[in-house]
Amino acid sequence: MSEKSRGRRRSLTAFAAGLPLVAGSFLLPGAQAAPDAGGLDAGSVDSVLQSAVQEYKDGKYFVVLKDDPALTYTGGEDDLAPTAAPKGVFNPNSAHVRKYEQFLEGKQEKVAAAEDVEVDQSFSVALNAFTADLTAEQALEISRHPDVLGVAENTQAAPDYSSVEFLDLPGRKGTWKDTYRGVKNAGKGVVVGVIDTGYFPDQDMLAGDPVKALPGRKKPRVGEPYLTADGGIAMLKSDGTTFRGECEPGQDFTGQECNSKVLSARYYSEDFERFVPIDKRDPNERLSPIDISSHGTHTATTAAGNDGVDQVMNGGDYGEGSGVAPEAKVSVYKICWEDTDPDTGGCYSSASVQAIEQAIVDNVDVLNYSISGNNTSVVDPVSLAFKSAAAAGIFVSASAGNSGPAANTVNHSAPWLTSVAAQTFSNELTGTVEFEDGTKVRGVSSMVEGAGPADVVLSSEIAKAGAAAEDARLCAVGALDPEAAAGKIVLCDRGVTARVDKSKAVAEAGGVGMILVNVGGGSEDADLHSVPTVHTSDESVRQLVATTDLKATLVPGDTTGLEAQPVPQIAGFSSRGPSNAVNSDLLKPDIAAPGVNVIAGVSPLDPNYNGNEYGLMSGTSMAAPNLAGMAALMYGKHPRWSPMAVKSAMMTSTQDVYNADGSANLDNFATGAGSADPQAMAAPGLVYDSNDRHWNRFLNGKIAARDVNVPSYAVSDVAGSATVTRTLTATENGRWSFSADVPGFTVTASPATLNLKKGRSATVKVTFTRDGAPANTWQHGSLTWSGGKRRSPDVTSPVTLRAVDVAADRAIEGTGAEGSAEVTLTGGITATVEPTVLGLGKSADEVFAKVPGPLKGATDASNQLSATTVEPGTTTVSWHLQSGDEAADWDMFVITPDNRTLQVATASASEQLTLSDPAPGTYYVVSNLYSSPDVAATPATLSTVKTQGDAGNLSLSEDQVALTQGEDTTVTASWDGLTEGTWHGLISWVPGTATAVSVTVGPEGKAAVTDSAGTVLTPEDVEQAPLTDLVKER
Repeated sequence: MSEKSRGRRRSLTAFAAGLPLVAGSFLLPGAQAAPDAGGLDAGSVDSVLQSAVQEYKDGKYFVVLKDDPALTYTGGEDDLAPTAAPKGVFNPNSAHVRKYEQFLEGKQEKVAAAEDVEVDQSFSVALNAFTADLTAEQALEISRHPDVLGVAENTQAAPDYSSVEFLDLPGRKGTWKDTYRGVKNAGKGVVVGVIDTGYFPDQDMLAGDPVKALPGRKKPRVGEPYLTADGGIAMLKSDGTTFRGECEPGQDFTGQECNSKVLSARYYSEDFERFVPIDKRDPNERLSPIDISSHGTHTATTAAGNDGVDQVMNGGDYGEGSGVAPEAKVSVYKICWEDTDPDTGGCYSSASVQAIEQAIVDNVDVLNYSISGNNTSVVDPVSLAFKSAAAAGIFVSASAGNSGPAANTVNHSAPWLTSVAAQTFSNELTGTVEFEDGTKVRGVSSMVEGAGPADVVLSSEIAKAGAAAEDARLCAVGALDPEAAAGKIVLCDRGVTARVDKSKAVAEAGGVGMILVNVGGGSEDADLHSVPTVHTSDESVRQLVATTDLKATLVPGDTTGLEAQPVPQIAGFSSRGPSNAVNSDLLKPDIAAPGVNVIAGVSPLDPNYNGNEYGLMSGTSMAAPNLAGMAALMYGKHPRWSPMAVKSAMMTSTQDVYNADGSANLDNFATGAGSADPQAMAAPGLVYDSNDRHWNRFLNGKIAARDVNVPSYAVSDVAGSATVTRTLTATENGRWSFSADVPGFTVTASPATLNLKKGRSATVKVTFTRDGAPANTWQHGSLTWSGGKRRSPDVTSPVTLRAVDVAADRAIEGTGAEGSAEVTLTGGITATVEPTVLGLGKSADEVFAKVPGPLKGATDASNQLSATTVEPGTTTVSWHLQSGDEAADWDMFVITPDNRTLQVATASASEQLTLSDPAPGTYYVVSNLYSSPDVAATPATLSTVKTQGDAGNLSLSEDQVALTQGEDTTVTASWDGLTEGTWHGLISWVPGTATAVSVTVGPEGKAAVTDSAGTVLTPEDVEQAPLTDLVKER
C-alpha cells in the first residue's frame, strides 16, 4: 500500500488495506449564499471552500492502525501466536491475547509519541485504535504515518426514535407457542446487549430475582444465571458457551441492582466527563447505568422485556405488554448522555467502540444499536467494531435512521449488520375530532378521556402580548394568551417545538385540548400529552377552524366510519435508500419492523413522561429492538447459526408492506426486504451466509459490493446485462427452483435448480438483462427459490436495478501531435447513437511548485488559487492538474459561480475535471499538494481548456455508432495538427455519458508523460451529485 491518505473528512470512508475508492468529483455543501450576482471574489474563496470541505481541525480523534485487532488476528507477526477465536471462545485474559495486545498498544504509543500526543483510550479487541486530542497539524501528520490506516473524528451520534400482538407472538396459537416452544422458551439462553442511554432498574419489564451462587457441585443450566466467585453474574447460554457480566457501581447505582433479567450493566462516561463541564450537564444525569431519557429503557423492554406486565399510562390501562423475546436476558451498555448544549453530549463513537468490545468479551448474542450512524461509508470506526462483533457471532440490529422520506438518507450500510426501517403496525391508538356540523377528522391519540365540546382556535391567532406570531403558531411554551386559550381546544402546527411541549403550552394557557396538525406530511404520534390531543395529517381541519365558529369534541377512538388504514406502512420519517456507500451496490435498509407508536417501558426520571413507567415512542430506534428481539428468538431455536444466516432467514421470509391505498409497497429503498415475520423466518430452507474472510475480500477490493453474499441484490449500472454471484447453503435436504420478477429486466440463474443436502452449498450466477427498463431509473422487484423439503416457505430476496443506455470509458489519454486511442462502449440498448465531439482545445498553462500542507482557498506555500472565466456559449471547460512527480499527490477543488465546491481527490498524482455545458461565470480552482516524497517541494502544471463546439482536430472512426445491448463496441478517436502543450476535449455519446479526452504534446510534437483519469460532470451532476466524504486509497 502507498502511504497516501485523505484527511479532509469527519469519518473514514475507505478504511481497509487496498480498498479501491470510487473517488472522482463530488459535490460538497455549498456556501450559505452567493455574495451577489457577480459571484465570489478571490478573498471569499477560502470561506466557501472551508464550509464545503471538511478539513482536519483541532479536536477529538480516533487513530486506527493497520494491524488486525486481537479478535481477528490470525498470525503473521514473529513470536505472536494467533488470537482470533469465535464468540464464547475468545479469552481476553489469555497469555497470547495479552501479549498481542501489548504489541498493538506499543505501536499505538509509538505513533502517538511521534507527534508528542497523549493517548486517551486504547482499543485492541474489536478495533486497533486509540483516541486522542489532536491539533489539525497533528491529525494531518499522524494520518501520514506508515502504521496508520486512517484518522477519524470521535463524533457524537444521537438516538434515532404492543408490537407483539401485531407480530402474532402471544396466544394459544401464537408464534411463541407454535414455533419457539412457548413463552417460557422465547429467547431462553440468549443475551441481548443494548447500547443506548442505560436503563431504569425498577422497571417491571426488567424485573428479576436476586442471583445466587450455584450450590455445591450443581452444574449451570441453560438460561439460569448464577453468581460467580468474583461477584459477577454468569449464565450458560443456548449455544453451550457462557455469558459473564458485571454490574458497575455509579451515581445512585450500588451495583446490586442487576438480577436474573438484567445480568450486566456498564457505563462509558469518560469522554462525556472529559469534554462536558459539570455546569453544562443535565442536572438529572447520573454517571451510572441509570437511564434518565427513557430511550434505552424503551429499546431494552421492546426487545426482551418480561411477559404479562400491565402497561398503565396517565391512568389508562393499555393491557399486558411484553418484549419480543421475553425469556432473553439483557446486558446494558450506557454510552449516551444528556447535557444542556445540543452540540455536545450525545453518544460518543469512542464509547460505542468501548461498549462493542466489552459486549464481545461478555459474550452477548445480539446487539441493538438504535443510534444514528454514517450514511456514506461502511468502514467508520463503529462499523468496523461491529464487523468484529459479527465475526465473533453477534447479530447486530441497527436503526436505519429518521431522515425520510428523502432518498439517500439511510444509515448503517455495512453488510455485516442489519439496518431496520420503521413501519406502522396498529390502528388502535386513534382519536377523532368531531365538529358540531357532523364533520369528523381522524388522527392518532393516546388519550383515555376526551375533551369538549368546546370552541376551537388557531394558535396563530391567540399569541400572547410580546410573543412572536410564529412561536404562537408552533405553540411554543409561553407564547399563547391565557385569556384567549382558556377553556378552548387549540390547533397547533407541528414543527420546531417538541410535540409534548406544545400540549404543555396549551395546558399552561388554560386550554382543554389540542389538535396537532402535520404541515406537509409526517408521522402521526400518540404521545402522552398534557391535555387530550388528536394528531392528524388532515390539513383541511385548519381551514375549517379558520373559517367557522364550530365547536368540537375530541373523542378517543375512530368514529369516522372510514376504512381503517392498511398496516403495515413504512413511516414517513423512516430513512430511504439508495445507500450513498459503495456506489449504491448494497441494498439498504435491509428489512422493516414495527417502529411507530410502540408502547414499552420508560424511565420515571424522564420529565417527558410525567412519572409514568410506560410510554409511546416512534422511530427506527423502536424498529431495531423489535428485530433484535426476533434475533434472540432465532438464537434460542438455532443457537449455532451465524449472524448472517439469521439475517438471511429474516430477509427472505418477509411479508408485504402497504401503501396508504392498500396496494403493496414495491419500493425496496423504503421497505428493504419487507415486514419481518418471526414465524416464517424460523425455517428458511436456504440461507445466504458470509463471514469475516468474505468481508475482508470485499474491503480489499477482491469482491465487488454487488457480489457480497447478502440476501438482496443491487446493481446501479446495468448496461445491457450484469452478472452477480451468490452462494446459498441449505438448512434442510431439498430441491429448489428459481424465479424472478423485476420490471424491465429478464433475470436468469445458473444453475436454475438446486439439489442440496442439509449443510451443503451451491454457487449461483444471476444475470440481469435489460428488457425495456427506462434508463437511469431504479426498478424494484424480487427473485425467489421455491421448493425444499415438503414445500418449505419460499426464499425471496429484494432486487433493485438501474439501467444505463451506454457505458463508456470515462477518459482516454494520448500523446503526440497526431495519434489515436480506442474507446470501449457497452450497449445498454440496441440502437444507433450519434456522438458529439467537443474540442480539442489547447490549454492555458500555469506552472507552480508547492510543499505539502493543509487546504486553503488562497495562494500560499501549499495551495495555488486560480480563476477561470467561462463565457456564455462555452460547451466544455476542463482543468488538468499535472504533477511533476508521479510519487506526489495533488488534489483539485473547483468552486462554481453559485458557490458549489467540486472536489477531485483521487489516489493519482494528477487530477482532471471536465464540465459539459458549464454555467457562465467565474470558477475558482484550488490546487493543493497533499503529500510528496520526503515532504519535498513539487512542481505542477494547471492546464485550463475551454471549448465552443468541434475544433476540427478530433475525429471518430464512426460518425454513427451501432450499439448492441449487452455487447462491447470499440470506437477509435484520432487527433492531428496539435502543437506543443496540453489539449482537452470531450466525446458525448448520449446525454449523461461522455468520455474526456486529454492529449499532451512535447517539444517538436513528441510524446509526453501523463498521469490522470478524467472525470466528466454534466450540469445535472453538478446540481444533484451526492454529498460525499472522501479519503485516499492507502
